[in-house]
Amino acid sequence: MSTRRAALFVTCIVDQLYPSIGQATAALLESQGVEVCVPRGLTCCGQMAFNAGFRDEAYAVAGRTIEVLRGQGDVVLPSGSCAAMIRHLYHELFEHSPYAGPAADLAARTYELTEYLVDVLGVTDLGASFSGRITYHDACHGLRFLGAGRQARALIDQVRGAEVVGLPGCE
Repeated sequence: MSTRRAALFVTCIVDQLYPSIGQATAALLESQGVEVCVPRGLTCCGQMAFNAGFRDEAYAVAGRTIEVLRGQGDVVLPSGSCAAMIRHLYHELFEHSPYAGPAADLAARTYELTEYLVDVLGVTDLGASFSGRITYHDACHGLRFLGAGRQARALIDQVRGAEVVGLPGCE
């Protein structure tokens, strides 16, 4: 297992409502040999303002995100929607602006957590076990914008003792 460095972007929702997700994500990445840092000053990717049509506000928040993550290496988010915002909507938000280049750079090194584990680190077996039935519902932004879905399933398929059952989803 090679040592990589990743900036963990815990997102505003995780930070404010579910901090244990951020802590668990950091611990999971560290267990895979990743040196994790959480850059000071990260707040929000700007998606909420962007989706609500407040482009000036989204530009300000997302511009700060670009600055804080500049030079931080890989960026990992436990959120398909925030990763999708950075990878697929920053180009629209920053088109024809001084942030166009830095936004493209950030997009190229930003990953949703399961993508990072499976596609970057090459990990599918995390040593997890669970005695019971489990299922998975694709996150819409992760599936539609990132094409992420098989990564989570590859991880779930390795959970020892679990019976994986299908769940009808939004296709």
